[in-house]
Formats: sequence, structure tokens, C-alpha cells
Amino acid sequence: MDTPQHTSLLIGSPQGIFTDSPVGLRMCGTIFEGITAAQHGGFDTIYAVFSGLPEPPEQALEALHSVCPRARITILVQMHDEPAALELMQRCSWSVGVLDYLICPQSGQSLLPAGIVPPSPPGGLFERDKNRRIRELETLVMQDDLTGLKNRRYLRHFLPTILQKAGQSHCQVTLLLFDLDDFKHYNDTYGHAVGDEVLRQTAKLICRCCRGHDVVARLGGDEFVVVFWDTASVKVQCQPAAGQDRRKICQSHPREAVFMAERLRKEISAAAFDQLGPHGKGALTISGGLASFPQDAKTAEELLEKADSAMLEAKRSGKNKVLLVGKSG
Repeated sequence: MDTPQHTSLLIGSPQGIFTDSPVGLRMCGTIFEGITAAQHGGFDTIYAVFSGLPEPPEQALEALHSVCPRARITILVQMHDEPAALELMQRCSWSVGVLDYLICPQSGQSLLPAGIVPPSPPGGLFERDKNRRIRELETLVMQDDLTGLKNRRYLRHFLPTILQKAGQSHCQVTLLLFDLDDFKHYNDTYGHAVGDEVLRQTAKLICRCCRGHDVVARLGGDEFVVVFWDTASVKVQCQPAAGQDRRKICQSHPREAVFMAERLRKEISAAAFDQLGPHGKGALTISGGLASFPQDAKTAEELLEKADSAMLEAKRSGKNKVLLVGKSG
């Protein structure tokens, strides 16, 4: 039986990227070797390890795309590199429908091209089942199993990273923390299965109201977080003149974040939650708090605490509102 021709190319070192050895991929150590291979290989998919891309990476990826335009290019990034990968994709104007990224580590066998059958691991069915469970656990490390959003563990890694990056590039990060008002009442009245479906529908509404690069996570229960962050092209100017209001000069909560938070509140308030019966439309409201880096907080923990304080103030002042830090209802 003939060995199927390689249809996928891996550029860069797989160390730390895969949990097992990738098979069925042609491998190149550098982007320059990869460009040469792509010129003659006719690949359908090209994987490029983010940490191995030269500066400026967008030029290297564009060169790769130009020699193999039909290939889909996927950047393999570790969790702490995701903000930089998102900025890179925004700088690649040609990338729509062609360029994507994948958070690692991943199973090497999950990248197998069509027609390539992985070798049977020692131990047969038991070993294959163990590998499947490992891959499922890898997903659960970063993803909330109920809503499909990022989870608390992911946020704990992502938030300090994006704050560090924002500090270096003088960009803004605004965190929205909110929960569903009186959600326990709906859980107790309609049951947890209905409550779970409401949470899933809420997650979809959140994603619809946010930008593609903003991070949406479920902390647990009915509590959600959205991290709005600016790219390096948006600079913060926050040196007020004597006697001027710092918040007015700094715009410490980007207008986009305030607008999207209010839009989200209105969307959820107006949504028809059919699971809650004939009175499900307009039944749910949210209360939330917004806090901004670096004006309101300097660390991830402090940012969450400040947003939580604003959310509690929103609840005390009547619910169904999103408040900025330091603002009363």
C-alpha cells in the first residue's frame, strides 16, 4: 500500500507544543526551510510555531502565504502568547479565512491530515482511550464545559499576561465582571437543567456583543468576565493638566468597553429565554462592574477586586446596571 503524500507542513520545534509525537506531517525547523518546502509541496495546511517566527513575523507569514496561497496557515501558540498572536493576526490584512491560531499544548495526532492513520500505540484500546481522555482534559483546562467559554483557570493565566503587555505598550485593559440578577430564583423555580440552558444562551449573547479578540470567560455559577483590551496601535494618553479631572483626560474605561457592556446589558434584558415560559422575554437582568488598567488597578487580582466592588455597588443601588469603579448608582 502506498504511503499517502504529506498534505500538512509543520514549521518550528514541536517541543512544548505537543503532548505526543506528531505523525504524518512534514517538518521543517525554520520558517525559511518552510517557505522553500511550501513552494514545492502543495500543502493544504501549514502549522507554524509562534515562538519560532522571526521578526517581523507578519512578513514571514505573508511570504509563506504567497508561495502556497491555497494552504490554511495555523499559528501554534502557548497560552501566554495568545495576546501577541491576536495582534499579529490583526496586522495581517490578507489573513481573513486563511490565518488562524491554536492554543497549545495539543495532541500531535489531532493534527493528522486526512488519509493518514496513526500507528497503534502500545497497549491497544486501553492506550488509545487513555490518550483520548488526556486530550479531553487538555480542553477542560482552558474551557468551561457548560458554555464553551474560557474558564477561571484560563483567566488566571491570561489576565497577568495581557496586563504586562499593556504596561509595556501603554495600552488599556478594561475588565467587566457581572452576574445574572436573582439567578438562584430561576434555578430553584425551573430546575438546574433550565438554568444551565439559560447560562449557555447568555454565553452566546456575550460573544455576540464583544469583539473577536476580547476574552470572555465564565468564572463559575452565573458569574462572567469579559476582558476588553486594546491593541498596540491604540495608545493611552493619561497625563492630566493641573486641576483637570483624571478620568476625563485618560478615558480610563475605553468608550468601546462601556458601550459594549451597556449593549450586553440591554441584549440580555430584552432576550427571550423560552425556557422560562411565556414570561421569559425580558425576565433576566445583569449587574456588573467595570475596572480599568492601569488607572484603577495595577495587578490582575486588584483589577478583579475593583470590578467586583463596582458590581456589588450596582446590586446595592437597584440592579440591572453596569457601573464604573468609583461611580455610584
